[in-house]
Amino acid sequence: MKKILICIVAAMIATVSFAQERRGEQRQRREFNPEEMAVRQTNSLNEVLQLDSIQYQAIMLMNYADAITIQDSIKARRERQEKMRQEGKRPERTRPSEEQMKAMKELREQREQVRNEQMKAILTPEQFEKYLKYTQEQRKKMRQRGGQHGGNRMPRR
Repeated sequence: MKKILICIVAAMIATVSFAQERRGEQRQRREFNPEEMAVRQTNSLNEVLQLDSIQYQAIMLMNYADAITIQDSIKARRERQEKMRQEGKRPERTRPSEEQMKAMKELREQREQVRNEQMKAILTPEQFEKYLKYTQEQRKKMRQRGGQHGGNRMPRR
């Protein structure tokens, strides 16, 4: 009986340590890299639009600047969460208010408008039409997957 109990405890310890190891690997994979993101986005557009080298470089710079902005916002959010943890508070996810949602939507629309103007200046008219169709298709795919996180989000209560 003691041997069975010892085996069960050993199996539980091994399972817990393995799960913690896997969690550490997942965190490493989730680390945001602006260069990789910019290259991935630019290559994706290049496949659709057949960019020349000047267009490719211009779009790469735009994508890199956007990725740096995203990285800064991620860093700021993590710093706020860490500060809360140090103060002994638990950082909780709260749903934004209606006003905040409206402000975020307006900001997103403004950014999209600026980006479209920049893309219009870089691309030929035919490429720009393809770009607009491509972005609409990507948005549709994202909605089908359940949002920005590829469908991995927990359902909201």
